[in-house]
Amino acid sequence: MLSSEPEMIWRGRVHLGDEPGIYGDASYSGLAVELPVTLVKTDPAGPDTTVLSVRTEDVQTFAGYPGHELTVTLFVPDPAQPFHANEVVLTSARLGTADNNRKDLTVNLAGHTAPFFVSFKVEIDTDVPPGLYDDFVVTRLVNISQNFTFVASLGFHA
Repeated sequence: MLSSEPEMIWRGRVHLGDEPGIYGDASYSGLAVELPVTLVKTDPAGPDTTVLSVRTEDVQTFAGYPGHELTVTLFVPDPAQPFHANEVVLTSARLGTADNNRKDLTVNLAGHTAPFFVSFKVEIDTDVPPGLYDDFVVTRLVNISQNFTFVASLGFHA
């Protein structure tokens, strides 16, 4: 049986929204938070995909609005410019009330070279008028990979 146990990448309490201080036990980051993650493939014959899953508290979006934007970006070394990288969006999704404070994003790394330097970004829905932004807390980011084909660590590590 293949293991699909989640691997904790980051756990904390980061408050997103436009009303600082609502969550006294969370650091306030404003309208977005972006976490750097290094992914390493442990089995070359394994699948080229992994799942990054974000967990939140108190997400309550208004009907008719798209929800909070989640984006996974890969940083690829630029061969034309040493010490530079090009950003490649691998996947994105929207997080809303119906997601029950959890959203899984499948990340396909086929055709890219390890180690994989990615960022996981959460941005609040700014289609809503200012003053009505949803305030919520990002609590966890986990990696879910069959048999731990991909392992993850917080930060960029060569």
